[in-house]
Amino acid sequence: MTDSIGRSAVGRSARVGKRRKDFLVRTIQKMEQWRDNARRNMLQQRQRYKVKLEKNQALMRAKKEGSLPNLNPSSFPSKSEMGFRPKAVHRFEATHSTVPLRPKYSIVKPAERIYGNKWKALEAKKRTVKKEK
Repeated sequence: MTDSIGRSAVGRSARVGKRRKDFLVRTIQKMEQWRDNARRNMLQQRQRYKVKLEKNQALMRAKKEGSLPNLNPSSFPSKSEMGFRPKAVHRFEATHSTVPLRPKYSIVKPAERIYGNKWKALEAKKRTVKKEK
């Protein structure tokens, strides 16, 4: 397209298009870095939570072992006498995701989804890598 006099092209130059493309590429790279950092932080938080949970459970077991038995008579038998075992915290785990693999209108390449049994596989993989080192 030319202007009314016909001297020069009107509209965007090739340089403006290249700048926009470079900007988009940099933006996408930043988004992927932020996503990966968020995922890494989430995995670290999950690991810290598990360590804290195990530590607290060990502390409570030691506390129970050191305490005196309850001498209060009761007509109802205690949980330990009845063979009580606590239920698993998560009885039914997620085995599939309802979130689409690639979100609509997203320009960022999606990362692998982690849910349900994939957590266990990921943690087992990390353990084997640590043992090899």
